[in-house]
Amino acid sequence: MTRIDRIYSVRWFGPFETPEDVKRFEYKHKSMSFQLYILNGYKPYAKLYDSYYCGQTKRSVYQRLTDPNHHINEFRDISAIWIGSISNVEPKAEDINVAEKILTAQLRATFGERQMLNRTNKSFPKYNAYVVNIWHNPKENRLQRYQRGTIPADLPDVIGHEYEKLIDAHLLFSASKIKWVNVE
Repeated sequence: MTRIDRIYSVRWFGPFETPEDVKRFEYKHKSMSFQLYILNGYKPYAKLYDSYYCGQTKRSVYQRLTDPNHHINEFRDISAIWIGSISNVEPKAEDINVAEKILTAQLRATFGERQMLNRTNKSFPKYNAYVVNIWHNPKENRLQRYQRGTIPADLPDVIGHEYEKLIDAHLLFSASKIKWVNVE
């Protein structure tokens, strides 16, 4: 039987079109902290495919996105910005690193190395961890359906990472969509 060491429930909000939209949302939701974000858009001269970047921050997402050396500056056109809050635990730096690594690995597996701008955070933890993605629009309504070709449609709702100690191997698996059932 597989042991579950860590589970991270990430509440995602978006899509936002600009960092200024993110700033307004964060200001309106001061009681929440957002540790993760995903960008997708077109790099200069790209015509056939989007590029993706998954990042983390200790500051506001807006402050991170407006850093002069941030990857957002590598995009010619931003298709979407999603910001995420780990909502089931008070995340420590290691928790944020692990959640970002699992998300980045899944994006890389889905879209390929060429479409990813991430170049760091390449080591997996030596324990089992799972990320559960729950998607909301900017009005805070949970998304029931995902539009094809969007980050919520392309990134599975459940992503698992298992570490096989005996063979020192890391396994990544996913379930594409959570089915919400009303139990009233």
